[in-house]
Amino acid sequence: MTLHTKTTLTAVATTVFSLLSASAVAKSSAPEDIETLTITGTRLPVSLTKLPASVSVLTEQDIAASGAFQLTDLLRGLPGVSLAQSGSPGGLSEVRVRGSESNHLLVLIDGVVVNDIGQSSVIDLSHLTIANIERIELLKGPQSAMWGSGAIGGVLSITTKGANNAEQTPSADISAGIGTQGSYQGSVNIATQADDFSLRAYANYLKTEGDNISRLGNEDDGYDNMTVGLNLGYNINNSHRISATLRNTGYQNEYDPIDFVTTGLPVDGDNITDADQVTAQFGWSYDDNDSAYKAKTTLNYHQDDIDNSTDGAFTTGSTGERIDINHTSFYRTTNWQLAAGGEYLQRFYEQRGLVVYGDPNQRRHDTTTSVFVEANGDLTESLFTTLSARYDDNSEFDNAFTYRAGLTWQLNRHYALFSSVGKAVKAPTFTELYGYFPSTFVGNPDLLPEQSEEWEIGVKARWQDASLQVSAYSAQLEDEINGSVYLAEQQIFTAANVDSESNRNGVDIEAKWDTQWATLSAGYSYLDADQTSFGVETTELRRPRHQGSLSLYSNLGTERFSVYAKLAYTGTHFDTFYPPYPALSQTIALSAYTLGSVNIGYKVSELWQLSLKVNNVFDTEYEDIVGFAGQEQRAMLTASYHFQ
Repeated sequence: MTLHTKTTLTAVATTVFSLLSASAVAKSSAPEDIETLTITGTRLPVSLTKLPASVSVLTEQDIAASGAFQLTDLLRGLPGVSLAQSGSPGGLSEVRVRGSESNHLLVLIDGVVVNDIGQSSVIDLSHLTIANIERIELLKGPQSAMWGSGAIGGVLSITTKGANNAEQTPSADISAGIGTQGSYQGSVNIATQADDFSLRAYANYLKTEGDNISRLGNEDDGYDNMTVGLNLGYNINNSHRISATLRNTGYQNEYDPIDFVTTGLPVDGDNITDADQVTAQFGWSYDDNDSAYKAKTTLNYHQDDIDNSTDGAFTTGSTGERIDINHTSFYRTTNWQLAAGGEYLQRFYEQRGLVVYGDPNQRRHDTTTSVFVEANGDLTESLFTTLSARYDDNSEFDNAFTYRAGLTWQLNRHYALFSSVGKAVKAPTFTELYGYFPSTFVGNPDLLPEQSEEWEIGVKARWQDASLQVSAYSAQLEDEINGSVYLAEQQIFTAANVDSESNRNGVDIEAKWDTQWATLSAGYSYLDADQTSFGVETTELRRPRHQGSLSLYSNLGTERFSVYAKLAYTGTHFDTFYPPYPALSQTIALSAYTLGSVNIGYKVSELWQLSLKVNNVFDTEYEDIVGFAGQEQRAMLTASYHFQ
């Protein structure tokens, strides 16, 4: 991107922000009736106002207005979410919720867990493109009582556009875009219904030459992503329905290695990751409108297959698979809902590598059998409660019991108080248990699951044109697994449960205001995350104390134009720098920064639409991780067409 182009984009963006500030007194549309919203991140549908928990919801309209292409663009700035990206699109994107670890967030796509077992159960959200996503819910706090291991920080539930909401007449949506940094994107979405059968198929492609993420050199790190999917549904009769979903993502990502000898920082290099992700589900459901009983059974599958290479030669690889069958029965009375069921899970792990000083190649597996129960209902006209519990029996490590209880008190038609307490667990990863990297790391098969307990109190307010949610929480993590424990006798690192507590305390605030021509949303989070060991308190890494965001959507009082603008602030945070041997590691403070983005839409006709999306409009230089430059300013011009 030339200096002239950057200057022009920055000037346009600044003008847009100014115009939007002046139009904040106008209203784009009537506010959504929040009482109709239900949270699919729970097994029982609950209205947003009654749910005794903090939740952030992004609807299909929110997603379209933002013009985002990757999920990370939407998550940045959400209250309670800390995002650490290693530079260029496709680079590792770690998400921490309320100060928890990056593998303490459970991610679901259409109800299927998609955390990568082969990569320490971390979910790299940089590979989740936005096309065909209908709804995103972030349910914060411990959720293991219903979803099992890994839901310490919360559950991120992603719902794609299903087959059951396809139109009777076949329809299709096609879009294509071209942008800076040699970027291209395209997507197609086809849907139809015929009698009791429904179908939706989609494909989307994203390619970019990327940015130079290292402080030294000028090599850009490119990225390719191809995602295809198919959703099918068939109504056997009025009560029974079967469904199937299949999603495949293949991507190639270029990345820079660390120069451990000279600088300890990233340096230009020919390193490539080739990966393939497969997610599938087959489901049966029973729902008779004349019966209080419902049931659902699903067979779920997810696989991540990753190979890394340097200068064209294979170096390391891993494959993680999980297969689970889940049955849930539901029973409903006038004021209460009950869900009870069981789950059988098998996990498979394969590690691949070159045989040098030892053989890292291995295969492992384990099984978990679980039972769970959840109930919610009205204690009185103004008191609503939720209760859930789960027991996991694992074949390789300690069994676990988790729970969650919550209470909502509706003070009046505008205000509600809520509180909750819960316990969640995170099972040791295959890498922590059995991983082997010659001369550097060996696993520890005697690890215990990590445990976290959290309480939360908050208030929800709803007026005709505005809403507000404020919550305070406190969480304690025990038996935390440290993957960098040095064994002096063997001169190698391993993983171990540490004899210390990790404490996370904070406040999340989320507000929304609808005016005549615009919708204004704001968020803020405060986090105090520290770990105490041997009487010494240290600040947790990559967790900013202060974060905030401000977004504005407006049609400027017209039927054709729409503008979306967002500012996301990330406060000062810390990371560890490992200089070349024999120097000791250092804790580095990374500067605070603010990122701006703009999306301008123009409706050419009822079928055609144009949009211009600009990220990092002020061309801010920043780092989430020591040595990895943040994404540069980028723009994408997209044309969309709807066939009916």
